[in-house]
Amino acid sequence: MSGTALVVRGLSKSFAGVLAVKDAAFSLERGRITAFLGENGAGKTTTIKMVLGFLRRDSGEVMFRTRTVGYVPEQPAFFSWIKGGELLDCTLRLHGVPLERRKERIVTWCERLSLDPGLLDRRVSTYSQGNRKKFSYLQSLLVSPDLFIVDEPFTALDPTSIMDARRLFRGLAEGGAAVFLSTHLISEVEKVYDDVVIIRRGEVVLRKRREDPGPWADLETLFLSSVRSPSRRG
Repeated sequence: MSGTALVVRGLSKSFAGVLAVKDAAFSLERGRITAFLGENGAGKTTTIKMVLGFLRRDSGEVMFRTRTVGYVPEQPAFFSWIKGGELLDCTLRLHGVPLERRKERIVTWCERLSLDPGLLDRRVSTYSQGNRKKFSYLQSLLVSPDLFIVDEPFTALDPTSIMDARRLFRGLAEGGAAVFLSTHLISEVEKVYDDVVIIRRGEVVLRKRREDPGPWADLETLFLSSVRSPSRRG
């Protein structure tokens, strides 16, 4: 499946008079993995929260061309009293998944994410940081998102889980989803990305497809040249 999943135009946000994001513009394509890169404080998470509606934008447009959006935050948080299985069942019921298909779908994704199904009988708040991250992946993926947004996708994951995550992202893209990964781990995202959006001091300074013509450096070199050079737009 091809086509545009998300269009962002002129997105801006200020906090107490300080401009955090200025006129951000980019689009996400189905079947492709987009790396969203920037230094600490560049505006990545603020941009994501505006796109998802968690923050009110000062100006700009966000246009979804998708049915279902999945989101995994950098540090997932859950109510202290709810068990994993209860939360997943609630998620599937809200999305109209029949009872007889819920358990099968949960077991399938637990296997793909290497998450012990036995954990689902416990409260999510008791999970390790890594398992909370995996559980957040599980909850989002159960609903088959055609736009999947992850803030710091590799945080708290062990090396084996990072490898599983890379395979997961590629599989989602090959299935027609748009995947948007905001990360500092350039070496990991370089192994799977198709497009890159780089933000510096709240402004998008580069938008580039991996197959674009012209001289190509590795992603780390491209990132460093973009955040250290005068502001420019790709």
